[in-house]
Amino acid sequence: MSRIDELKQWLKKTAARTVWAYGPEELAARLPKCGVLAGSTLVVHSSWLPYNGFRGKPADVVRVLKAAVGDTGLLVMTSMPYHNMSSAQWLAKGKPMNVARSPSMMGLISEVFRRSEGVCRSLSPTHPLLAWGRDAEAFVEGHALTDRPFGAQSPFGRLLERDAIILGFDAPFSTFTYTHFVEDQLASTLPFELYEPDLMKGEVIDRYGARLECEVRVLSAEANRLRRESRLVAHLEQAGVLHSDRIGNTRLTWISAADHSRESARFVAAGHHFFDDPTR
Repeated sequence: MSRIDELKQWLKKTAARTVWAYGPEELAARLPKCGVLAGSTLVVHSSWLPYNGFRGKPADVVRVLKAAVGDTGLLVMTSMPYHNMSSAQWLAKGKPMNVARSPSMMGLISEVFRRSEGVCRSLSPTHPLLAWGRDAEAFVEGHALTDRPFGAQSPFGRLLERDAIILGFDAPFSTFTYTHFVEDQLASTLPFELYEPDLMKGEVIDRYGARLECEVRVLSAEANRLRRESRLVAHLEQAGVLHSDRIGNTRLTWISAADHSRESARFVAAGHHFFDDPTR
């Protein structure tokens, strides 16, 4: 490491301990400004960055989030057991998703949340969700019974019913899996198939050790190739429903599920789209 790099690292460490520093109390006070209140359904996507300024551990973040929604609310996180690969590539490996043992590869906070008391995990071989709080078991129920892991019959559809707040803690909008639910709802507006034509097989192991084979649809290679999410982000920001702020050196990004669904549909109805048309 060069002297300049060493200096940059020292400056970041110093800033994280001083001007960027904030604690659990400050985070708890900021969450209501993001629309998070007692009784809320809150979906959190997160990254644990070394110089975020937070004075505490990932477990402290989880405690703050649980306290923010309270026993009458619901805290949700993604817990996909794979990273840097597509769902199709994961399923091709033939590894089961073990509800009790497969770690969440969606960041350290997500994994700490998975291991915390009272958390339920949905039975999806590709997109399992973690939930804690009111009706957590009912929220995750039936995920293995639908072949569309973020379709209307999945827990992702229940996020819209609950008008969930989707929050990124040092995680950008591109990590918000709810967008795939929106894509599923707008699939008929696409000039190509959102999903690959053939179902893929996946296996889940429930908390009692029982194995269940599932048939799952995966996003098509065409959809992944033609997605232009930056257009949607620009519209949501212009519409005033996608918000961002900072606390310490942590970037917070948030939107409600209802606003996301409504404005995305409005964007498409106006003749725009966040997918390219392969025929043009």
